[in-house]
This record gives sequence, C-alpha cells and structure tokens, in this order.
Amino acid sequence: MKRIFKIISKAISPHLLAVTTVLITGNMMAQNTNPLNSKMDAIAKPQSTPNWIEFREEAKINPLTIFNDYQQAFELTANDNMSIVKTEKDDIEFTHYRYQQFYKNLKVMYGEFIVHQLPNGFVNSANGRLITGINSAITPALNKEQALSLALQFMNAKKYLWQNADMENELKRQEKNVDATYFPEGELVLAPANYEATFMASDYKLAWSFKIYTDDNEVMAKTVYVDAVSGQIIHHTDIAMNCSTGSGTSAFNGAVSFSTELSGASFRSHNDCQATDIYVYNCGGGGASTTYYTDADNAWTGASAIQAQWGALSTYNYFIGVHSRASWNGTSGDMIVYNNAFAGQNNACWGCTGNQTIFYAGNTSSATDDWNTNDIMGHEFTHGVTQASANLVYNKESGALNESFSDIFGEMVESWSEGTCDYLVGADRGAIRSLSNPNLYGHPDTYLGTNWVSTVGCTPSGANDQCGVHTNSGVQNRYFHIVSEGGTGTTDFGVPYNVTGISRFTARGISYRALTFYLTSSSQYIDARKASLQAAWDLYGQCSNEIIQVGNAWHAVGVESQSAQFSKNFCGNYPASGTFMQSISLTTAANGCATTITPSATAVYFTARDNVILYPGFIAQSGSNFTAYLEPCSSTMWRTGSDVTMSDAERGITSNTLAIQNQTEKETDGIAIVPNPFNSNFDLSINLQNGERTKVVLYNTLGVKVREFMDKDLLEGVNKLSFDCRDIATGVYMLEINVGETKTVKRIVKN
Repeated sequence: MKRIFKIISKAISPHLLAVTTVLITGNMMAQNTNPLNSKMDAIAKPQSTPNWIEFREEAKINPLTIFNDYQQAFELTANDNMSIVKTEKDDIEFTHYRYQQFYKNLKVMYGEFIVHQLPNGFVNSANGRLITGINSAITPALNKEQALSLALQFMNAKKYLWQNADMENELKRQEKNVDATYFPEGELVLAPANYEATFMASDYKLAWSFKIYTDDNEVMAKTVYVDAVSGQIIHHTDIAMNCSTGSGTSAFNGAVSFSTELSGASFRSHNDCQATDIYVYNCGGGGASTTYYTDADNAWTGASAIQAQWGALSTYNYFIGVHSRASWNGTSGDMIVYNNAFAGQNNACWGCTGNQTIFYAGNTSSATDDWNTNDIMGHEFTHGVTQASANLVYNKESGALNESFSDIFGEMVESWSEGTCDYLVGADRGAIRSLSNPNLYGHPDTYLGTNWVSTVGCTPSGANDQCGVHTNSGVQNRYFHIVSEGGTGTTDFGVPYNVTGISRFTARGISYRALTFYLTSSSQYIDARKASLQAAWDLYGQCSNEIIQVGNAWHAVGVESQSAQFSKNFCGNYPASGTFMQSISLTTAANGCATTITPSATAVYFTARDNVILYPGFIAQSGSNFTAYLEPCSSTMWRTGSDVTMSDAERGITSNTLAIQNQTEKETDGIAIVPNPFNSNFDLSINLQNGERTKVVLYNTLGVKVREFMDKDLLEGVNKLSFDCRDIATGVYMLEINVGETKTVKRIVKN
C-alpha cells in the first residue's frame, strides 16, 4: 500500500520529516547534478542521463521522428542523421526502435540509440550513446584498395577464407547468394582512434573499415579500421569470440535423440526438421571443413558427432522455447557447427569462420575431451545472439559483458536440456569458470575488486585477452547467480548485501530482455545494470520484488551509480532541477545540503520503496506543490509472474508453458490499473477476499478532488470496473481506493 505525505501551498522547514518511521542517519553527501541540457530537461524526468532517458508523461514523443523533433535536445546538428536500422516488437507488445548515427551520411561507430514504446503507444524511454560535436572532413586520402592492403599487412595471416574455395561455396549456400564472399568489402566510417571508451568527438577519425576472416588458426578474425588519411591502423576489434582454455574429462549426456537428413543410402548430420537448418561438419582434427558425419541406419555411433548434433538442437530448442527466438539471428538463420577441429588445441569459437561456431578437439582423441558440451555450445551460439542484437564490442567492459551473457545463456541451455544447473562453464569436460564463485578460477565477483583486470590505458590484444574479457565477465556472472539464487555477504570493499533470489527462470528473462532490447555495442557495466532494471520494470513492475532484487544484486557486485540508484540524496531548487525524484530503497533531501521547493503549479514528487526522508535544510515555500510518497508496488505490469514458475525438472517444457498476458497487471495488494498511462479510459480490477464497501476517488496533484467514481458494495472475488475520463485534462493524478477501512493510493497518468 502506498503511503502519501502531501505539502500543498504551505511553507515548511522541518527539523526532520520522513515518510516512514522517523530516521536520523549520518551525512550522505551526494549532490544531485543534472547533466541534461535545457531542451532535454523539458521532456525528460530528472533521474535521466544523456545515455538513459525516461520521458515525462506529458511529453508527446513520436518514435519515428524523435531525433528530428528534438534535434537540439539530443545536441545533434544538421550534419547528423539518425536512421532506424531495426524495429522489433517483443513478446509483451513493447516496440523498440534501434537507431544508428550518421555524420554526413557516414556511419559513426558506436553512435546508437534505442527508443522504447509501450503497448498503449506511449514512448516512455530511450537509451544509447550519441557522439556529439563531430566536425570532420569526409574526403579520404587513401582509396579502398590502398587501405585494404594496409589492413592485410596488419593481419599478416598465412591464408584468408576467401582463398578457401570450399568455405566460399559454403557461404554462398548459407546466404543463398551466388555473389556472397568473405573478401572484405570496405566501408568509409568515423571511428575512434583509441580504446578508452570516452566516446568524445575529438577521438573520432575518418577510417576505412574491413571485416577480415582468416583461414589461419593463429590469427583471429577482426574488424580493422585504417585511418583514411594517414594509413595508420587506429582501431581493431575481434570478430571471433573464444572460450578460455581448460582441461579435464567426464561423461556428457548419455542417450539422446535428434533429427538427421537421409541422403542417398545413408543419413547425414543435417537437421532440416525446423525452420532453422542445423549443419554439423566433421573437421577430422583439422581446420573448418564441409564434410558431414554420416551413419548407415540412423542408430549413430561416434560420441562427439552425437554430442554436437544434440547440443546444437538443444540450443535451438532453448531459445525458441523460452525466448521465442528462431536461431541466433532471430530469423531462422542456419546454425553451423564445425566439430572436432584442430586436434591438440583447447578452444571453441563464434565468428572465426563467419557466422558459425567451431569446436576444438582438445588434447586427446577421446570424445569427452572435445569442447562441445551443451553449455559451451549454448555459449558460442549466444555470441551470435549478441552479435545480432546489442552487438557488444569484444574488448574491455563491453567484451566482458559479451562473454558473460554467453556464460549465462550457456548455463540456461544446460538447464533447459538437462533439467539442472551447476553454474559452472564446461563442467562436463572440466569447468573453466564459475558463476556462483568467480574467484575460484581467478575472476572477480566485485566490480573493480579482487582479480579485476584494469582496462584503463589497456590496448586490446590477444595477449591480454582483449583487456580481460574472460576475466571481468565474472562480475555479471556473479550478479546473475545471486539474483537467481539469493545470498548475503560483503563485497570486496566491505559493503554488505542481502539478496533474495528470484529464480534463474525469472532472471534469464530479465537478462535476455536487457541484452536484446536495451544494450548497444559500446555498453559498459553501468549500462548493463540500468538495462536489467528497465527490463525488470517492463516485465514485473516499477517497484516489484523482481526489480528490487535486481537492484540488490547489482549492489552485491559493486555496480550502483546510475539511476535508479539504490539510495539517492537530492539537493537544489525544484521544480527547476526536476520534478520526479526516485530511488529504489531510500530517497533523501537536504542531507548535508539545501533543498528548496519553490512556488509553482508544477508538481514535485519524492518517492522510494522504503523511506523518503527530508532533512533540516529542506524548505517547501508557500505556493509550492510537493508530494512525497512510498510506492512498494507498481501500477504498470505487462506480464504476470505466475506463468514462469518452474521446477528444476525443466526438460520437455514447451513455449506454451510461458504464456504471456499483454497489458495484464498483477499486484500484491489485489488492485490493478490497465492501461496506465491511459488516453480516455482505464480499467480498475479489485480482488476482494470478502465483499466490502468500496469508494474510488480521483485527486489532482494539489490534493483537490476531481471526481468520485463510485461508492458502493463490491462482491467477493475479482471486480472489474471501467471509468470514462475523456473530459479530464491530461496530467498526473492520484487514485484513492477505499476498501472497507483500507486505503490505497495509486499514481495514474492521462496522456
């Protein structure tokens, strides 16, 4: 139940005022700064940052014209253009518009923004990164051929995939295009000349970009950026995404079944029984090959071939069954497995041979030494999912997140196919990483803590693991484990935490949504935190237990400096500095500073789940409009949580188990409002254990009664009521629901 404390048109200056039990604590000096320009501030809520924007309810944002309509707010110039590269509607009817930045019609690397629209049409948020202030010439001194020659000198590979006739033919078959080739097609772009992730316009140079795939196991595939004026290699990123080396043997999965293709008198390792074709090729201990495994009677022998075919099918079944995603690219793209490759080497890779996976044979000829366990298979194909969605750059923090998402969903593939989850990467053949205890393998469980590989001043290379991508992945790995299973303790910096697990079944949906709909190629750990909070909000509500535990879990791994913060202190003058101040747990004002609410018709809100505390130094001047309230549950939930309750025995679950109920809200207080925000009318559901006298009243933010909707007896069970508000002005309102002696207040918005 929400508790509200209102100050309307009356001057106050409290010794201490708290919307909770009175609480006095030590100083928590945290000066609130607003990094937004005045144009953006007019449409964005005060907790917004340039990279994560929450729009005000009164803002009328058109997702198709937002960057033209608000060019100055986004600090874009006439030379900048934002182009939609992907529009996607998710399983709860949100629509996501992914934009790419261009400068004078040239792509700006890492300049990406995603605009998010609710099912009712309201654009509630946008996030990403823009490279503002570019002032660059766009005429190259080097032509494409000259630049490619320099890029190939830099790569220095013995052989390239376009020189391998079998691989060229395989690519043409995969893409169903006789002109398809691995030969690099250069693109003139604007790219950063360093790896410090500052994304400043001054770092950007005109460059030729080439994707170069090698047929040389010692040289990994890369995207290479050549300065189009000087010819220097200014930037490069790995396309190939590799697992770390490990050792050990064990049995895998016993008797399994899978589909094959009858070709002539034998069966071969091609599964075409679903929209996505799955191809498993036998490398015979060498490099990539297009040789099928075959069997005369479909009663297969050859443990490695069986493992690879079943593992690829299990990965496909997980993503289609749990996330409704058809293959790695979401559009039924072929799933290619090169199995038993490079005898004597320990590895697995996505991208080494294009949009395919390759699994190494290990040190011995034993099938149980191959790198094709179910979780490693899921890990590698998840790199493809990431490539087709967030496209996280494979170095530093973004690369660590890339690796971590693959670890997470590799374990979820294992959970789906085997029914249990050990949170150990590659455990069937010898674990190489732990999600539950990253320190066990020398990886960090706290951001910037013990075992963290510093990325400051680091130039990515194979020798330093692209600045620690397989090591620093431990932070999000630990986050996922603790948000799933719960736990208490202290971080490496002595900060205590207490997390109640929400189950891996709930956590995986949040992580998948964060990856595919909120992250961009240059996202850092702080962006992953915000993305998962937003995903939890979308799925379960603004102050649901799920979003609370997501915040608690990021707190447990030391990532917590972006709105919505676990706790935050607000200083300054309001509404000039903002109108909606929110934290997950604790919101304070005037703690070691001055906070003043000045006279205005504009309402100012301070809200949190647990406590709102107004310290000495807080002043609400006469004529001001101020409301403080606690909101332990949300009035907007788009999916019910009960539909995804599962046990460990997960094998055999179909997509029908994951029923989605669009625009259906479920709340612990038995009250739901749909839709919210609303345009002309809304529906109110009240679930009563016993029949009660019920009164529903609407107030504006000044506390003035706008309308009494009803005052009558309701029956036991679910009572569904519809209210026509076409004649009510747009704005923010408080809906008071009185059931017997219990009063609940909900914040609602009319567009």
